[in-house]
Amino acid sequence: MINWSWLIARFISAVGSWIDASNLRNRVYKLEEECEILRIGLEDIQRMDPEGRMGWHAKKVIDLIDGRE
Repeated sequence: MINWSWLIARFISAVGSWIDASNLRNRVYKLEEECEILRIGLEDIQRMDPEGRMGWHAKKVIDLIDGRE
């Protein structure tokens, strides 16, 4: 005999997991895009002010991100 309540609960759980995974994947793509925009901004600051204080700070942050420090 089929336990319908267990089957329905498993189905609802599977659909919920699928939706959560989809939302998480979309959030990761958004964060990757934001990270790329911030990196480009830091590289622009470093390029525009290579000898100044802002360029130095931008280089420090880029080095921290890349794990060079």
